[in-house]
Amino acid sequence: MKSLIASIAGSFFAVQASATPAANEPRQIASQWYEAFAHHDAALLEKILAPSWVDIPSPSDAPHGPEAAKAAMAMLVNAFPDFDIKIEDLIQDGNKVVVRSTITGTQRQAFAGLPATGRSMRIQAVDIHEIENGKIVRTWHTEDWMTGLRELGHLSR
Repeated sequence: MKSLIASIAGSFFAVQASATPAANEPRQIASQWYEAFAHHDAALLEKILAPSWVDIPSPSDAPHGPEAAKAAMAMLVNAFPDFDIKIEDLIQDGNKVVVRSTITGTQRQAFAGLPATGRSMRIQAVDIHEIENGKIVRTWHTEDWMTGLRELGHLSR
């Protein structure tokens, strides 16, 4: 009886362990992007982004790689010190991961040339991250800044 219980318990733990995604799987790597921004952790971006990482859309003369992402993070956290981002949905297809997230923050400093309002925003974003060799190489994203600018008081309805 003891060996039967041990066998069942061993099978249960093996199934549980296999259900947990490995740290190097695309979905886990993409999830770390949101962890980095939520915790304002620029070092984590350095870990998960390829040296040639490209943000799409971005101006043709925009820098690439982790330094570009870290600069974007610094700009956002400066304007929105309570900047946060939460994953709402995450879907993986091969080496691409699609994430729908919610971004929140209170504008305490100028942002995109617009003065601080002290107002808060809550917007949706959708990203597609392409992962190769354990690193994010490209990120396509859209963010609902029309809603954000209205909530911040920069656009009238």
